[in-house]
Amino acid sequence: VEQRLIEKKAEDITETAGQTRGRLATFLDENPIGPATWHNFLQHLIRDSVNKGLPANIIVLLLLFPLVVSIITASRHVIGLRGFGIYIPAVLSVAFVSTEIVTGVIIFIAVLLGASITRRLVKGLNLPYLPRTSMILWGVSVFILLLLILSSKLAIFQLLTISIFPILIIIILTENFMNSQLFNSQREAMKIAFETLVVAIICSLIISQDMVQKFVLLYPELTLFGIAFINYLIGKYTGLRLAEFLRFSSILGQDVLPQNPQDDQAE
Repeated sequence: VEQRLIEKKAEDITETAGQTRGRLATFLDENPIGPATWHNFLQHLIRDSVNKGLPANIIVLLLLFPLVVSIITASRHVIGLRGFGIYIPAVLSVAFVSTEIVTGVIIFIAVLLGASITRRLVKGLNLPYLPRTSMILWGVSVFILLLLILSSKLAIFQLLTISIFPILIIIILTENFMNSQLFNSQREAMKIAFETLVVAIICSLIISQDMVQKFVLLYPELTLFGIAFINYLIGKYTGLRLAEFLRFSSILGQDVLPQNPQDDQAE
């Protein structure tokens, strides 16, 4: 288990002590750049910081996080997915990178299941919002604790090596999930949670790509300005969202023109 834990940390871009840091720093050394100019000044600053000890994977995550947020924004503004805002899916995608997607999904489902069960149990207590939320978080924590204990009994490596911070990030979803149930049905709340999960998985897959990590590290200026331009284009989009287009496709597909050409002549 210890050997597997070391190997997992070595591949984890969120782990500052792993070999990912050295891999990305080595990649910079293998790809030197020319003298500092207006279009590569940030590259020089990044390389100098990495040489002085700043983890290269932290820089990569900071460069990729705006891209993740842009993808989530597009999924809501253009496609029409709802989800739990922008911040929660973005942070959840980083948590999935740390836990690996399958493990993260298991924790995600366990959190929602624990929250739903606890919510039903405390519903009859008639507690105010904050104490009720605290009780639900207590139930989720107990549920996750039992899950981790069970994983140790079954020797499930993926759950045994997970760190506490991704778990806490996923548990944060509990309050958003409960809030969505205040204004929506249980089915709608689960649908919003599922959409959040899908977007987070897509973003985590993008972050995990070695090619993407090396590209943003090698071309940080292009990355940042490109993401800003993408956000500008998203903001300028004023048409129907894809979900709305699919929802009203039957109406939009109807022929609204007069069926008889003589009607036009009569007018």
